Amino acid sequence: MAHAENHEATLEEDIAAAREERKALPDMRVTVNQLVAEKDLVAVYWTAVGTNTQAGMGFRATGKKIKIDGMTLFRFKSGRICEEWSVWDILSVLRQAGLVGSSQ
Repeated sequence: MAHAENHEATLEEDIAAAREERKALPDMRVTVNQLVAEKDLVAVYWTAVGTNTQAGMGFRATGKKIKIDGMTLFRFKSGRICEEWSVWDILSVLRQAGLVGSSQ
């Protein structure tokens, strides 16, 4: 189960969201910066980099490079992920894509 912004997302919804991210940033590469595990939890601090060459994630293609940091917390049960919480800054993505202005 993925804990989404305003509801509990099903596996199908989580996979669909990942496909939208890959659609918007087809050359996306994710780097694991830090990984911490304790009991049944694993926390991952990651950086994703890609070029917004196609429409996806609800916005149009801009051709701009995007770099975003985020964190995901996974809960494991019987060796499989059973829960996921992710946080990242969509406003930063939209600013880097040139789709919204800077607050400065």
